Amino acid sequence: MDQIGGRFFGYFGKILILSGMVLVFGSIGVLISHFLAKLFFGVDLSVISFQSIKKEDLQIIAALKLYQTIGGGIGMFLIPAFIFPAAVNYRIRVFPFHQQQVSVLPFMIGVFSILIVAPAISWLYQINQQMHFPAAWQAWETSIKEMEDQAAMLTKLFVAADSYSMLLLNIFVVALVPAICEEFFFRGILLQYTRFVFTKKWIAVLVSALVFSGFHGQFYGFLPRFALGVLLGYLFLFSGNLVLPIVAHFINNAIAVLLVFYEKELSVYAIFSSTYEFAWYWAVLSAALCIMALLMLKNSANKHGLTDIEIE
Repeated sequence: MDQIGGRFFGYFGKILILSGMVLVFGSIGVLISHFLAKLFFGVDLSVISFQSIKKEDLQIIAALKLYQTIGGGIGMFLIPAFIFPAAVNYRIRVFPFHQQQVSVLPFMIGVFSILIVAPAISWLYQINQQMHFPAAWQAWETSIKEMEDQAAMLTKLFVAADSYSMLLLNIFVVALVPAICEEFFFRGILLQYTRFVFTKKWIAVLVSALVFSGFHGQFYGFLPRFALGVLLGYLFLFSGNLVLPIVAHFINNAIAVLLVFYEKELSVYAIFSSTYEFAWYWAVLSAALCIMALLMLKNSANKHGLTDIEIE
């Protein structure tokens, strides 16, 4: 019992160190972003009301993209992912070129899984939207709903684009940077270290998915993002390389950016409407096909003799 307790306390102690790194380097990233935003765009976001931002405020939106890239991506996630292994004296194989090589078949299976899971993710989002707090917390629920609605409106302004050059910039900021930074942190570090301590793969996947979803700070988007985190976790474990979850994460985010860009052209198709709801049987089929894809990926790894990710 003492050994188990020591393992838990040791684990959470190291996670506190990781959390401290997130706060410190995230804050440094924000300060650097604040300086660069004033230097290049003449924008001081500390005095701007986010509720009043309009699509015409191009300089402000550009400054927000700078904040997300340097503060929210590189500072908060990527730098701690690089520093944490040395800080806690564990040699965790984070870098993709130090991990298993991903062949064509696993890569195709990974891409297929992130595409086919969309109805299941959408169905979980619908369920999440219908969840309610107890009556005594009604005021708090209303406040959370209003904040998330405002965040959704700001996000739509954030990814809006009227040219292909702006579309490419949005794909870089919203899809590529988060895919790399977040996968290095949540799957490359948090999942691997959790598995090192508790040995069970499913515990590591669930913990990393819970923290991944919680970090985004959206109660009404928690379930679908948690499910996405579980999928990305198993893509990593069954392929033995961060490349696969990075690519899958990128595709997921890039599709969202492309849907906003081509919103007018796609509006004639009901399935692309923001109010479209998948029937439960499509969600079940989607989840079943995704699970089958993961099992194929696992079998492919076993067939080719891929070993588990090594952690020393």
